Amino acid sequence: MKQPLSCEIIKDLLPLYHDEVCSAESVRLIEEHLEDCQACRMELDKFKATIPLPELEKINNRNEAAAMKRIVAVWRRSNVKWLTFGLLAATLLFGGYAGLSQWKIMKVSSNVIDVIEVNKLSDGRIAYHAKFTDGYDVNRIRYSMDGDGNFYLTPLRPVIKTKVLTERFSHLYDTLEHESYYYKEKYGQSAEITAIYFRTSGKDILIWKKGMELPAASPQFEAQFQPE
Repeated sequence: MKQPLSCEIIKDLLPLYHDEVCSAESVRLIEEHLEDCQACRMELDKFKATIPLPELEKINNRNEAAAMKRIVAVWRRSNVKWLTFGLLAATLLFGGYAGLSQWKIMKVSSNVIDVIEVNKLSDGRIAYHAKFTDGYDVNRIRYSMDGDGNFYLTPLRPVIKTKVLTERFSHLYDTLEHESYYYKEKYGQSAEITAIYFRTSGKDILIWKKGMELPAASPQFEAQFQPE
């Protein structure tokens, strides 16, 4: 029986997993680990927090632009313009499909987000449990905030959605720890979050607000946040 991968190895693989360039076997091992490891899921969330344009994508864009110029030159010099037009149309169709299935630009609708519980853990941390109820994957969560203490989580998907791999991946268990870290990093160490929301394609959904009465977490809920 194979030994499970350690967190150090998983964290090394997370950039490749996030960019969807892992082998199928690596994806399986990473996702099995993520099901039970909150720390690694938080690490993955850091990749989802921003939407950078990878250097490889920039290079690909430049290569595509150069290739397009060469195609235009051939079209002008030869009598094969209809063939070139067909190839160009096929490239655009393929690129359009790839873009619609990869670009994480669509906000999730408010009616598919269910904030199931918000509790206080035994160590004093505030934790929440939310579920995306339509069965589709949330590919990225973008962070935004303002100077009034408001922090927003915006779940994003591509236009062409994908089904979740397992039921567990439609659930989000989290604390306010790394949201607070990002907030203090922007507004200073004395700044604090006073409210956190899901920002959707409709109304904002309140997750937690300062002063909210919170029940103590159940043992089952507490177990979601225990280290390995």
